[in-house]
Amino acid sequence: MKKVTDISAFTDGGEEECAQERRESVEKLLKLSENDVHLTVDSIECLPGSQQGDNYMSIIKRILVRGKRRKWNGKAKEFFVSLIFKRQIASLQRRKLFRADEAFANEINAYTQLVPVLRKFSRDRLPFPSCIYAGTDAEGDLIVLQDLWRSGYRMVDRRKSLSYRQCRTIMRELANFHAVSLAMKQIQPVLFHTMKEKVSEIVYNDEAAEFYTHSLETSLRGTLDSLHYSNKDGNLDVAIKAIERLSGRLYSIMSSTVRNSHEPWNVLCHGDTWVNNLMFNESQDRAKLIDLQTMRYTSPVIDIIHLLYTSAGADLRLNFTDELLRNYQEALVDALRTYVPVHKRFVLASLEATFCYENIRTEYYSRIQYGLGIAMWLLPAVTFHPDHIPDLDSVTMNDFKTKNHEKTIAQMLSPDYHTRMRETVLEFYENGFLDGM
Repeated sequence: MKKVTDISAFTDGGEEECAQERRESVEKLLKLSENDVHLTVDSIECLPGSQQGDNYMSIIKRILVRGKRRKWNGKAKEFFVSLIFKRQIASLQRRKLFRADEAFANEINAYTQLVPVLRKFSRDRLPFPSCIYAGTDAEGDLIVLQDLWRSGYRMVDRRKSLSYRQCRTIMRELANFHAVSLAMKQIQPVLFHTMKEKVSEIVYNDEAAEFYTHSLETSLRGTLDSLHYSNKDGNLDVAIKAIERLSGRLYSIMSSTVRNSHEPWNVLCHGDTWVNNLMFNESQDRAKLIDLQTMRYTSPVIDIIHLLYTSAGADLRLNFTDELLRNYQEALVDALRTYVPVHKRFVLASLEATFCYENIRTEYYSRIQYGLGIAMWLLPAVTFHPDHIPDLDSVTMNDFKTKNHEKTIAQMLSPDYHTRMRETVLEFYENGFLDGM
């Protein structure tokens, strides 16, 4: 990917950020990315790239570009392209506290060091948007992506639980993505090992432990407050006591489920498969995964659990988890049959035996505790009303330590949050999933 050194900033700050003088920078980007020196940009228009409350860790802008291309016969042909510009949040305090710089660096590495190699191996079958540029310019970190909206992809309302069909679609996309890792490990092991070392675990590591421990403990206390609020009939008494026993241990439990994975199960995972990082093309029954900031190397079931416990309802998990796991397994095998060459069929036979439905189901339930932790952590963000989004720029580490932040969050929680949290905890309690935590 070619280096761009002076792409102008696109940040929250008013219409002047998209003024006409910016077009030269966009023109240079397009000339480099498309290898077309005869391209000229006539105008650019800057629009919000996400709705209020749909993005917490970066600034997203949709850049509409109109211009001309000079054809071989010297005539000019008009063109229009829509791009997504992704930049760092402006607040240095928030970036430091939420480790946004590390997350952005991990995503840049994903788009520059991993995705191109995986695309080549998979013959361009990855469920990610095309990346036009990822790196730095005079204003800081920058990622420029294909605008999936132009291809018929849409985000869904994060406050509505995903349907079975939508979950099945994501299962198929995840299976294909995970299959690339499994096949490449066998077919091109040296290249795969070198590539996957470029991605970093940004949540469950020593440097991040203090912040995420406080953040998860805040979420745990919020869960307990919610359960007490919902415990009108007393049927949550035992479950509440079980949740109370997690105090001080939740980060460690979550870290263990992610980091104590093992070969041959480990694959490159998306890492944050919640509804706001998914875009659907319903007419084609396809989906794309966006935001690669927490891409990691771990068990594939972590991506599945993350999806089902942040973005699906309790009824769907009760009635369709086994069917969705079977959908995933069948799609995984289909993809492996595409990526493993005919003369390596013994490799395929071994992978099919390892990743049979029964083994995937066992692996899923062996790491199910991750589901409770990620539900506690993300359901507030999933269920916040767009008019009641917390001001994260004002949050400090001291707010976590003195419990000021959770008081603010508690005042903004919706009735849907209390319902979904109650259902999730009851699910864990009634199925005995809390016994080993």
